[in-house]
Amino acid sequence: MADTHTTYLGTDAIKKDVLPLVEILTANEDWFLNNLQKSTAISTIHNTQTDTLRTTATAAVTEAADYTTIARSYPTLVPNLVEIVAIPFQITRTAQQVQMYNGQNELARQTTKALIEWGNAVEFDLVRSTLTSGASGTAPKMDGIIRGISQSTNYTLQTSGTTFTASILRLLMKNNYDNSNGEVATDIFVGSFLSDKIDAFTNKSNVVVTGGNETTIVHALDVYETGLGKVRKHTHRCVQTTDDANARILAVRPEKFAIAYLQRPFIDTGLSRSGDYDKRAVVGKMTLEVKNKTSNWFADGYDKD
Repeated sequence: MADTHTTYLGTDAIKKDVLPLVEILTANEDWFLNNLQKSTAISTIHNTQTDTLRTTATAAVTEAADYTTIARSYPTLVPNLVEIVAIPFQITRTAQQVQMYNGQNELARQTTKALIEWGNAVEFDLVRSTLTSGASGTAPKMDGIIRGISQSTNYTLQTSGTTFTASILRLLMKNNYDNSNGEVATDIFVGSFLSDKIDAFTNKSNVVVTGGNETTIVHALDVYETGLGKVRKHTHRCVQTTDDANARILAVRPEKFAIAYLQRPFIDTGLSRSGDYDKRAVVGKMTLEVKNKTSNWFADGYDKD
């Protein structure tokens, strides 16, 4: 067989048996990007107006007396900065001309990837960004949800390593109710460790299983209900990252936020080139509107391992 040309020779020239699509290994995170309301920004500094009602109390008046006027409040402005998010890339025309195993044009495929990456980048900053001015050539950044809502009444920092329990969640919801005049968070977001910890809460509704055909064991908690509100649990990769020293929990009322776009995302094809390649960028400009801080809360300092 020494002189016989077999398939084992020159295997690099044989087309491999691969799937027509490439598996994207990085997960896509887009809950806030998809679920928050959308509005429009008209300047790089975007203001959201908020106002308050008088403290709830009696307003009874005597039968014949003149009215005594009550002082009125004026709206206040909550500012945020518009952030420019861009995923630029360039693909050689040779890379587009050769035939790929996935059967796709490489420019089109990389454009699809860039769109997903742009969404992930915006989602990350919607949750975690810290306000940064665009002075001195720095990139302007908005305040994300965690920074945008945080104040003394709704930010909790536990002693490092505190075990998160159902009683802690109930107390956090009670504080939320007391500080927000009853308008509480409806969705909580945690990392994988706290998500698993919440699944293990023991005070679940009793479920009676009848018959002998049950093949599914359910050990998950999607909704947690207390007398002070019902919250849906979400596992979110941006709320808890490996860089965080402790486990965190973010609770929001989604209608109290909006994404204000100065420029909705688009594919910029007008970039100049000086070689045998095509240059593209996915670009968008937006900021976060926080309409009511007290309806939301953030807690940090819990055991994460």
